[in-house]
Amino acid sequence: MAEWEEDWTPEPANVVPAATAPAPQTRQYRGRTFRGRGSSSYNDTNWRERGNNSGGDYRRNNDRDGGGGRRDYQQRDSGNKKVIYVPSHKVGRIIGKGGCKIKDIQYESEAKIKIGDSSGNEADITLMGSDTAISKAEDLINGLIEDYKPQSERREETHNASDSSGQSSDFFKTSEDGAQVIDWEKLNAYHTEHQQSRYEKLQPIVKDFYREDPEIAAMTPAEVTRWRQENFDIQVKRTFDEKPGLRPIPNPVLTFEQAFQDYPEILEEIYKQDFKQPSPIQSQAWPILLRGDDLIGIAQTGTGKTLAFLLPALIHIDGQTIPKEEREGPTVLIMAPTRELALQIDKEVSKYQYKGIKSVCLYGGGDRKEQIKVVAKGVDIVIATPGRLNDLVMARHLNIINFSYIVLDEADRMLDMGFEPQIRKSLFDVRPDRQTVMTSATWPPGVRRLAESYMKDPIQVNVGSLDLAAVHTVTQKIMFVEESEKEETLFEFLQNMEPTDKVIIFCGKKATATHITTELCLKGIECQSLHGDRDQIDREAALSEMVDGTVNILVATDVASRGIDIKDLTHVINLDFPRHIEEYVHRVGRTGRAGKTGISLTFISRNDWGNARELIKILSEANQEVPEELEQMATRFEAMKLRRDKERGEGTGRGRGGRGGGGGFGGRGRRDRW
Repeated sequence: MAEWEEDWTPEPANVVPAATAPAPQTRQYRGRTFRGRGSSSYNDTNWRERGNNSGGDYRRNNDRDGGGGRRDYQQRDSGNKKVIYVPSHKVGRIIGKGGCKIKDIQYESEAKIKIGDSSGNEADITLMGSDTAISKAEDLINGLIEDYKPQSERREETHNASDSSGQSSDFFKTSEDGAQVIDWEKLNAYHTEHQQSRYEKLQPIVKDFYREDPEIAAMTPAEVTRWRQENFDIQVKRTFDEKPGLRPIPNPVLTFEQAFQDYPEILEEIYKQDFKQPSPIQSQAWPILLRGDDLIGIAQTGTGKTLAFLLPALIHIDGQTIPKEEREGPTVLIMAPTRELALQIDKEVSKYQYKGIKSVCLYGGGDRKEQIKVVAKGVDIVIATPGRLNDLVMARHLNIINFSYIVLDEADRMLDMGFEPQIRKSLFDVRPDRQTVMTSATWPPGVRRLAESYMKDPIQVNVGSLDLAAVHTVTQKIMFVEESEKEETLFEFLQNMEPTDKVIIFCGKKATATHITTELCLKGIECQSLHGDRDQIDREAALSEMVDGTVNILVATDVASRGIDIKDLTHVINLDFPRHIEEYVHRVGRTGRAGKTGISLTFISRNDWGNARELIKILSEANQEVPEELEQMATRFEAMKLRRDKERGEGTGRGRGGRGGGGGFGGRGRRDRW
């Protein structure tokens, strides 16, 4: 779900208006920031009003002869200065989206940059700092301007380059009407050849670290089949067509020692966590990943998928021929859909100390400059959300070609949130011989499409049926309430909670979550909230307080429905039914984890009747009670759909919302009751 954030504050009062005319009240407005679907829009005309949050001074100053505003800023700044002039229409390119470019320039050059007046043909830019810093900043700015030369200049340079090298001219051809156009076939072929030459210069990847235990090797096919059936009916197969020459799918391991017998330090770290035996997906995934195969792991939340791909990643990092201190960049990339899941994976990585391996978590809302600094110092594992990863890859702070072990965690959720473009842009240069892991709770067409693009002969491990199903350790209860009665029913439930109960309340909208949190606080009930309108530091604090038991109630939107692991969570309350039935399953999966039981309570109102049939399937699959009223809702909704389809067919040509056809909810048509 996209997250909108709007923030308005008055501009500081130390800006002196121009003497020629009374200035209107100036306001600093940070426009809507869109996170989630990776919008690339940017309004270049509003950059002067964006304040100085990005490090530059974007306020318009009409007093060019040394009025109060200019005089004040000269008095505040000290050190060497240099003023350069650039075309006014290129200032936005120097600043970048949300000030990202000017931040990078200041960070890389260590110079301070102030943008002056750009009302004429040229804008003055003041550079402050040491001579070296000023020179570096000027070079970076000039480079940005050169990258945005007019089309005529680029054609002239291309023509000159063609004359000198004889190569660039090959990428143009004359069309039927005599115009010079790009020969895309030749250009694509050249790009493929160029990429191949880059890949050939890379050090080969070592992937195979597995030595099969004799006891596991001796298992018969019947024993393997029986074990898989007894462990949630695991299905293992090649995702795409079988090819001659591929190795057989390895047998599952039954103990930690059988998987990591050659890695005693890994075993020591596992023993510290007090695990008794591998989970089903770990038993089957570890031999596949340690052997170097690509893996698609499809399992419901809370089944141990993170550890399934993490421990082989640690061994992969240490097992390469080039020492990790000498590599050009990180080795492992783990992509996650939300900040909370990325931070939780990072927390999980920190539990396993192995050969001095370091990680960094990159996510929107975190300190970008600090994240870049950590990456520059050297890390082995990058855990990132798609938006921030794409940002740093495009800014060339990360070189994706050096990653040799890539994980797309919760891939279905990333696609639901609209991150496919960022994923594809970030992974454009990824080396073709890497090892790729993909985890998902479902297997929709979009996930299959990603697998076809980035995986080579993957082995698919399905824990349980591919049909959507909730964990069986949760008791799912349904309560029918009117929309206006939800709050009262919720408060009554919370007042009767046991002191040891822990509850997540899921709301459909951020505004609803804020309202419920406020009402609870007014009633003296301690709680925390987690949603997209909260600052990152507040989101982390909310989750931390819930985990350590400072509060026992968390009010959240679906940003908390996946990847959040809160021990001893006893209840999940669906105040609003989610838009997609998949999110219902993930919400329910927040409780009943690690072998414990839990309860989910879902409020159903007449507006939810369109989800009734799918909800019945999930309840039936988990052997839960299906209320008769839910069956009636589903039947009435299906009958309404048939009636509306029939009315549409009979009413074609009568006009939308008219008295004849149409029916349903439009115009004067009758609104069906649930």
